[in-house]
Amino acid sequence: MNFQLIPAFLALSLTACAAVQPERSFGRDIDDTNASLSIKAAMTRSEGYSLGGVDVEVTDGLALLTGTVPREDDRRQSECLAWSALAIRAVENEIVVANASSIRDSARDGWITQQVRGRLLRDRSVRSVNYNVEAENGRVFLLGIARTRGELERAAQHASLVDGVTEVVALVRVIGEDAPSVARGERQAAACGGEAIPALDAMPSLEPPTDVPDAPVTPID
Repeated sequence: MNFQLIPAFLALSLTACAAVQPERSFGRDIDDTNASLSIKAAMTRSEGYSLGGVDVEVTDGLALLTGTVPREDDRRQSECLAWSALAIRAVENEIVVANASSIRDSARDGWITQQVRGRLLRDRSVRSVNYNVEAENGRVFLLGIARTRGELERAAQHASLVDGVTEVVALVRVIGEDAPSVARGERQAAACGGEAIPALDAMPSLEPPTDVPDAPVTPID
C-alpha cells in the first residue's frame, strides 16, 4: 500500500454539510457544479469521440477525470474539453486507455468510497466536511482542503487502511502552503493540440499536481 500527497488548490464538495467553515466558499461550490455540468455536456456533444466512460469531478476549479476510453485521442479530447469550462484552473487526467472488456467495478468503488468517508467522519482530528472522496478501480482520490499537513497525512492513511484500496492520491491544498502557477492558456493549448481559447488565457491557473516526497504519517490509534 502506498499513497501520494499532491498539493493543489481545492475546496470541498456540495455534499458537505451547510455549516460555514473558514476554508469553504459557497460561490466556489456553485462554480464547480456548473463547470462539471458544462464539461459533461461538452463530452456528450463531442462527435467522433467515445467519451461515455469518462467521469468528471470538479472541486475548487480542479477537474478530476477518471474512467476508461478506447483510444488515446479520446483521452486527450476529454482533457481538452475539461479546459473549456471557464471556472477550471487545473485538470488532473487519470483516464485509462483500455478496451471495452475492461469493466469498472462500480459497486466495489462505491463501497470503498463510503468506507473512507466513514473513517474520516469518525476521526475528530480530521475535518471531514473539507474532503471529497472518489474511488476508481481501487484507487482513492482525496480532494479538498487540509488544515495542516498532519491532518492530510492522517486522512490519507485512513483511506489506505480500507480493504481493497490499492493506492491513495491526495489532490488537496494545505492551508498556508503556497502552490506554483503557470499560464492557463499554455496548459490548455498543450491539451488541445496547440489551440488555446484566447478568452480564457487570463484566467488563474495552477501547476499540475506533483508528487511530494515520502513524509512521516501520524499513526492512527
